[in-house]
Amino acid sequence: MIHILWCTIRPQQFINFHKVWMEKADNKENIKTHVAVNWEQHKDELKDYPVDVVVVNTSKIGVCYPSYILSSNLNCESDSDIVVFASDDFLPPDHWDTYLINKLNGIDGCLFVPDGYQLEDSSNMIDPCITIPLMNYGCLKKLNKIIYNPNYSHMFSDNELFLNCKELGMIVNCYHDGIQFLHVHHSAGLRQLDQADQQYHLNWQADQSIWNKRKLLPIEERMKI
Repeated sequence: MIHILWCTIRPQQFINFHKVWMEKADNKENIKTHVAVNWEQHKDELKDYPVDVVVVNTSKIGVCYPSYILSSNLNCESDSDIVVFASDDFLPPDHWDTYLINKLNGIDGCLFVPDGYQLEDSSNMIDPCITIPLMNYGCLKKLNKIIYNPNYSHMFSDNELFLNCKELGMIVNCYHDGIQFLHVHHSAGLRQLDQADQQYHLNWQADQSIWNKRKLLPIEERMKI
C-alpha cells in the first residue's frame, strides 16, 4: 500500500496536482491519500473530491504542524508500505509508484531524489534537504513518525529531515536513476511566487534560528516532540 500524505492551503491546486500523481501511477487501487487542511472552508472545497481530509484547526501557517498530525496518526499494516509526503508544487515521473516499491524493497530508507533544482552535492543550498519525502513505513517509525518537526513552521524542516535520515543511515541516493520528482518552485523560476509562499516566508528567520540550534542537538533530542 502507498500512503500519500498531503497538507495544503491551496485546495484547487492540490486537486490539479493530485490528479497528475494518480494519472502517472501504475496501480491506483493501492494508493490512499490523506489530506490535512487548516480550515473547514478548505475541507468544504474538497468535499466532492475522493480523499480523506482532516482539519487541523491551527492559525500556524506552514506545513510542519499539519504534516505531524498526518504522520503521527498514520498506521500502516506493514513496514514495507510506502509513505509519500507530497505537496502542491511537486510532480512525479511516470510509473512513480512502481519505482518507489522497487527502490525501497527490503530496506528502511528515505529517497534523495533529483527535484530539478537541488544539486546532488547540495552546493546550491544552505544545507542539504529532503524536498520531497519518499520513504517506507519502517523508516517513518525510526523517525519517531516525524517527517517535518512541528517545532518549525515551514522552512528548514526539510534540512532537519535530511540530517536525521543521514545520521540514521537511511538516505538512499537516487541521483543516477534517470528519474525526477520535479519541484515546480518559484525559486527555480517554474512558477510565480504566490500568497502561500509569502506567508511561509514570514517565518523564514524564526525557522532558520530554530534549525541553527536544533542541528547541534544529538539525534535522540531531535526525535522528541
